[in-house]
Amino acid sequence: MKKEELKHIAKLSRIKLTDEELERFTAQMETILDSVKTLEELDTSGVKVRSLRKVALSDLREDTVGQSLSQEDALMNAPFTENGFVKVYGTLVEESGA
Repeated sequence: MKKEELKHIAKLSRIKLTDEELERFTAQMETILDSVKTLEELDTSGVKVRSLRKVALSDLREDTVGQSLSQEDALMNAPFTENGFVKVYGTLVEESGA
């Protein structure tokens, strides 16, 4: 995979990547795609296709109120917090301008 292809995929996914991340992820993506190519070479003609099983609403458990984490416990492992919330640095989603 070329760096420009990954850059395009990141843009479509609305993920901002630094030049360093592009370099690292391009190499990782190449490894993943090579693994998929290896899988494509396998003979799967004898493998049964699995279909997803539909679950009826009546099969679901009843929704019951239970013990919740305290706010302090919920935020305990967050690297950054502010005013009782997890603080996130950077842009998670770029506006499309539309």
